[in-house]
Amino acid sequence: MKNICINILYLSGKQKLHSVNFYDIMEISYRNTKIRKLLEDDKSLTRHYGRKMADKINQRISELQAAKNPQCLPPACRFHEHSGKRKGLFSLDLIHPQRLIICPTCEYDNYAQIISIEIYEIFNSHK
Repeated sequence: MKNICINILYLSGKQKLHSVNFYDIMEISYRNTKIRKLLEDDKSLTRHYGRKMADKINQRISELQAAKNPQCLPPACRFHEHSGKRKGLFSLDLIHPQRLIICPTCEYDNYAQIISIEIYEIFNSHK
């Protein structure tokens, strides 16, 4: 069963567009169909990363789906922002040194306002 998320958009102040997420769940999309197919198929995910890593990836995606915003994620996720050439991207810890890289797809001033993300890639932070 798919989660249905209803967003209401409204204008306030000097025509600034705001979004309200009524179901208090994070909206998740994928960077491309290759990543979506890999992450949604447990068999190919296990073949590509191994059972332990596949379980951790599924755990992090489930935690993202259940969270209202990144501040609601468990501390073990270690949600953090990148700087430099990867500015605008965020990471969640997987099994060291792998990270699940995500990109917010909504306007935000602070982490509590991030209600929709795009899964960007799985990245080895030491290569």
